[in-house]
Amino acid sequence: MAEQGDNFHDRLVATLAQNDDEALTLLLAEARTADLAESFDLLKDEDRSRMMFALPPRTAAEIVAHLDEAVRGDVVEDMDARSLSELISELEPDDAADVLGGLSAEDMAKVLGRLDVRQSRKLRKLLAYGEETAGGIMTPDVVAVPETATVADAVEHIRHATHDADLHDVYIVDQDQKLVGVVPLRRLVTSAASTRLGHICDRDFVAVYVDEDQESVVQIIGKYDAMEAAVIDADGRLVGRITHDDLIDVAQEEAAEDLYRMAGTDAAELETSSILHAARVRLTWLLPCMAGMLLSATVLGLSKTHFDLSLFGALAMFVPMIGAISGNSGIQTSTIIVRGFATGELISTKMLRALIREGRIALVMAPVCGVIAWGLVSCFLPIAQRFTLDPEHLISAPGRVALAVGTGMASAILVAATFAITLPFMFRRLGVDPAIASGPFVTTANDVVSVGMYMVVAILVAR
Repeated sequence: MAEQGDNFHDRLVATLAQNDDEALTLLLAEARTADLAESFDLLKDEDRSRMMFALPPRTAAEIVAHLDEAVRGDVVEDMDARSLSELISELEPDDAADVLGGLSAEDMAKVLGRLDVRQSRKLRKLLAYGEETAGGIMTPDVVAVPETATVADAVEHIRHATHDADLHDVYIVDQDQKLVGVVPLRRLVTSAASTRLGHICDRDFVAVYVDEDQESVVQIIGKYDAMEAAVIDADGRLVGRITHDDLIDVAQEEAAEDLYRMAGTDAAELETSSILHAARVRLTWLLPCMAGMLLSATVLGLSKTHFDLSLFGALAMFVPMIGAISGNSGIQTSTIIVRGFATGELISTKMLRALIREGRIALVMAPVCGVIAWGLVSCFLPIAQRFTLDPEHLISAPGRVALAVGTGMASAILVAATFAITLPFMFRRLGVDPAIASGPFVTTANDVVSVGMYMVVAILVAR
């Protein structure tokens, strides 16, 4: 039975502190790779080096494959081409391609040049595919047999195949290597040895094209509840497979990427452990928003000439409330739509359908929030005016200010809902990540428009 991660890490740190290499080797031998990788993230560089030296090559390679991208990059940077090539040789092709993908072109060429010709050719083909496509996340190691073969032939093929990964399906191909069916492993072992595979294979199988986006792959496999999926080229030839562990990694990566986009940053900040790199990525998103807020200030400045000083001061007090409520309501709507895209629930849903559903919700929320805002301001302003020290700046018509705030609030929520509904669809159509629709750029734009709407209403109602 494996230890809990925290207990193992405490034991590992204590063992490293003892400088007892034999005890360290024994402890590492009884640990799971996932626990080792988790602890590896928390160790100092010196202790990481000791761990790598004490581990068998295969285990060390599996740990590197489990590491976060930033930590993996730091570890790989400290290794020479010979050590890297030995590590790559121990990995599954898809994991090896991930590690190689983080290297510079020069370092990658050096490592590939040290590998076996067959392995090098296989990895070069994988690296040629887009990083976020089915080809980029697949493994080319498959068990493929002709449809004319028998169950006995397939079992013999499996027995001699150098296939260390999980095996769920045997793929059936024709003479042109085109995928024609799939035989689940259970059906294979329960069928008579002389049975032709073409007679027992499922011809209604789950397959994705090699250039399919990885997010679509997750949605397709999740839709059909499959353990794995075949990967085929444009001519239908079998080129690889995507397993369930690959799917989990992709699903986590896509979910994290959406969260980063919605938070106003980018997954690129995790590519290295550099604080300056992370700060630069975040500032790339934040600084344009600062410029956007200047537009809000400009709107307020232009509106000021339409009011006397006391009335303008009263109206300006409620700008943050309108911006915050309308912005948050927009984020709620856009999050629902972005999540629908991520899970595939909105793949077949047209914009009009989403507009009708979310539009109805906004039509309920807008007047409710508007009425509540009107009531709060109606109660707040008379009380606030009792404590003013400057009678000359009393507001002559607090009721109109309350009406302007309530109407502006309702209008701003409707505008925010329109942005939140339409922009994710528009971004998706343009090939841009829809999660950006909940990011700082869009929320800043929403603030500018909301302030503008509020000031227009105020000019019509409160002046």
